[in-house]
Amino acid sequence: MKKRTKAFISLLLVAIFTLINHTQARVGYLISQDNEGVLQQTFNSETDFSHNHLPANLKGLPERQAAEPWQATPDQLVLRSVGDILIHDRVSWLADIESPIYQVAIEQLTTDGILNEEGAVFGGEAIDFSLGSEAYDFLPMLAQIAPFTSYADVTIANLEVIAAYPDLPVTGYPQFNAPSSILEALKGIGVDIVTNGTNHTLDWFAEGAYASIKHIKAAGLLYSGSYESLEDFQTPRIIEANGISLGFLTYSYGTNGIPVPAGEEYLISLVDLPTMLSEVEWLKPQVDAVVVTLQLGPEYGTLPDEQQLYVFEELANAGVKLILGGHPHVLQPMAWLNDGQTFAIYSQASFLSGQRDLDNKQGGITEVTFERQADGEVIVTKPKFMPTFVLGIEGEKLYETVPLADTHLYQIPDGDYWFKTLETHMQVLTSDFEFLSHLATEWTLDSTDSHR
Repeated sequence: MKKRTKAFISLLLVAIFTLINHTQARVGYLISQDNEGVLQQTFNSETDFSHNHLPANLKGLPERQAAEPWQATPDQLVLRSVGDILIHDRVSWLADIESPIYQVAIEQLTTDGILNEEGAVFGGEAIDFSLGSEAYDFLPMLAQIAPFTSYADVTIANLEVIAAYPDLPVTGYPQFNAPSSILEALKGIGVDIVTNGTNHTLDWFAEGAYASIKHIKAAGLLYSGSYESLEDFQTPRIIEANGISLGFLTYSYGTNGIPVPAGEEYLISLVDLPTMLSEVEWLKPQVDAVVVTLQLGPEYGTLPDEQQLYVFEELANAGVKLILGGHPHVLQPMAWLNDGQTFAIYSQASFLSGQRDLDNKQGGITEVTFERQADGEVIVTKPKFMPTFVLGIEGEKLYETVPLADTHLYQIPDGDYWFKTLETHMQVLTSDFEFLSHLATEWTLDSTDSHR
């Protein structure tokens, strides 16, 4: 549990006792470590809920008749994906639990019923283990979006930077290192797997990559793209749910000029098409569907370049069912490839970052359903996209990821304009997906036009 000042804890306790009878029924898991560091899971008790007391981040959305905790559906696997976790030092400074800005945000989130002192967010999981960076708490930055990220069988996020603090100091651009507590926050909002092979994987050379992997493992997260050994690299990344298995591969265009250590090439999987196609062929017989995530394309390019188009097409033709792009830090469109057998998004942009321009603050949650057909084949169906926005001003206002459609609720600059622009932009290559204002949660339904 994050440690906060005594005075502030007292304030939180008052708010918690006020809200406790209005917390919605949910199922959660408390993750802890035994004396040998082995992750343990224990069931949390359910609490009572009244529809009249939804937290502020869900009020005004189309409500279900009754809360519907996520239910496994045989022969269907729902995956939600978010873009780059790009933790600038200015983001870390505002995650400092001694920061007055952080403490004001905690007070408001607690009053709104979104966060509680037990370390859980409404719609997320309670996390009760320490990676040694308790002085930084990123959960409030992701608390508003947690109900949307957690409502799926599998959630994947791109860890753009290493999370090697406290082994190495917290740093920002150009050589990033984030507090390992960012991993606790991701776990707390329902993330199951992170892609950790990016152009920033070697920012602190091999030492940083190894330290980051150590923390990812301690957080109970699966990872793909950067590995701690040849044996780790040769171990397929597979998640199975509801009778469907997904295999994950991750590649980056480079390492920002930092040489990959000789003999430690497993530290980063680089974009090399013959190698990639060979690894796809190796993984395909072991799973029902292959998912590839890429760090590729020009930064701030709003459309895919020729290399992106070519690499995506070749992967699709090789049988990859889902391709998730990253690195440009702006949104790029969706596409169906290989005669409609492969769904792709060329860039999911950033999910949490300290970038300043409005188009760099935009991102989204992509949802697809993997569904087994009568002939046994698993196909990608029902793609959806919900745009998000990163609030925050360095030194003034906490960074928080929220639905872009809630432009008035969160006072998003030019939010209505950007939502309409993205609705058109994301459909430049295909309109065969649902562009939503809000994805479904345990308590609310999919919505195409909820603007709060």
